[in-house]
Amino acid sequence: MHTFETFTNNILEIKDLSLNFKGNNPDTLILNHLSFSIREGEILGLIGNSGCGKSMTALSITGLLKSDAQIKSGSIIFNNQDLLKLNDKEKRAIRGKEIGMIFQEPYTALDPLMNIYHNLEEVLIEHETLSKTERHDLIVKMLDRVGFTNSEEILNRFPHELSGGQRQRVLIAGAALLKPKLLIADEPTSSLDTVTSCSIMKLIKSLCDELNMSVLFISHDLSTVGNFCDRVLVMRTGEIVDSGSSFDILFNPKDAYTADLLTKSKFDPKVLNLTFNTPDKDAEPVIKVSNLCAGYMDRKGFKRVYKNILEDISFNMLPGEVVGLIGSSGCGKTTLTRALSGLINPKSGTISTPAGRLAVVFQDPGTCLNPSYSVYWHLAEAIRAAKINMTKEELKAKATDTLVSVGLEPMHLDRYPSQLSGGQRQRVAIAMCLMLNPAIIIADEPLSSLDTTSGARILSILSSINREFNTSILLISHNLRIVKATTSRVLVMNEGKIVESGNTQDVLTNPQSDTTKELLDAEITLHKNFSTDRLAIE
Repeated sequence: MHTFETFTNNILEIKDLSLNFKGNNPDTLILNHLSFSIREGEILGLIGNSGCGKSMTALSITGLLKSDAQIKSGSIIFNNQDLLKLNDKEKRAIRGKEIGMIFQEPYTALDPLMNIYHNLEEVLIEHETLSKTERHDLIVKMLDRVGFTNSEEILNRFPHELSGGQRQRVLIAGAALLKPKLLIADEPTSSLDTVTSCSIMKLIKSLCDELNMSVLFISHDLSTVGNFCDRVLVMRTGEIVDSGSSFDILFNPKDAYTADLLTKSKFDPKVLNLTFNTPDKDAEPVIKVSNLCAGYMDRKGFKRVYKNILEDISFNMLPGEVVGLIGSSGCGKTTLTRALSGLINPKSGTISTPAGRLAVVFQDPGTCLNPSYSVYWHLAEAIRAAKINMTKEELKAKATDTLVSVGLEPMHLDRYPSQLSGGQRQRVAIAMCLMLNPAIIIADEPLSSLDTTSGARILSILSSINREFNTSILLISHNLRIVKATTSRVLVMNEGKIVESGNTQDVLTNPQSDTTKELLDAEITLHKNFSTDRLAIE
């Protein structure tokens, strides 16, 4: 049983930390006199909406703040030294060796031009004096430790050749190589399926226990934090507004803001006022997929060979129908999205969209928006790419109306992606789809990188689009609570095949396939009730 008395000494203590950026309003601080501590061996959760300062806190600790960041006051004491007073060389000596970090998006944290071995070897070269053989053996041992059964093969692969869960395991291996005293995990499972998320959480916990490592765990998933962390802090506008044991925060929140986060995190359709159209079962389908097989070219030594991913996929969607698509990472969901949207050519089978256009909302709007162009350019580009003739006046009017329909203001037309929050960028991505009046929207993990409040708003927007325009939606999600709240039918994928399909309620309450059962078991493990013993992740 872990209680506050279990952890005695502080390994990190932040005192009166205030931070801003050059050019910002000096009266509006990103971190506002922030104070908290992390105890030795403790797993501390940090939650709050996007923009509240969670990542800025992590970057302050690791010394990775941008050059325009200004520390206004405070100290960060780690192992009896103030990290804010160290020079760059001293910070580099601590970063990685004594303080490790797992970033939110593993694909951008790994060098795409280096294979996995050289990505991990850099950490050892920087901090340890080891022979090449010793480095190799240590890396293989750690890859084995984080769950790889083919570590020697993984060493020679590049980041793009791994699934999201595999890349995240590589990052964890890199962070644990030097056995740091403090591990900062910034949204380490936000883009992963429930099975992979559960294994990642178990892995971090086991490393924490084995190495007596402290963890600062940053997440949007409140129930997962409750099952995993010993203590939880709630941030809002750069301040801690609530703190306590996991049990107290999730069952007896002291602050109204915490209570609101908890309510929205359940994605209850009644609470969020989500209503979707009931499709006409006798209507002509808006999309027909028959016996679809697709894949891509892969490397095998010095040769390139065709690797088939999708096997005999067949399904239809009705006008106004909302269908869920679930499955573990690497099962073929993204490949199916690419095939449906025309980004890859099927090897065989047919895709027919008799009702009109199909549009896609991608998982990470930050990577599909051009940072050099304004929101208006992106909306207009959708019309230009489709070769639709419009006058400048008509285009401006349509862009304005579409932006307003997704909850943004006309003034956002002149903003650039870097000037928008994650939720605002996701709304822009949805608006780009709506510019073409699509019959079908494929929403590929549209909420995975968003906090609960932003996620609830995006769901509300999708609900409105479905009701007002009778738009069909194929919702790809790892969050089974969202799938339950929004879809009437669900498809379950595994190894490139649809292994189960049917009414959402029936499939998720009485699963027939092993794949669905595994997803549901992991969901229960991640979100079931908990005590103060970190108990649910065993």
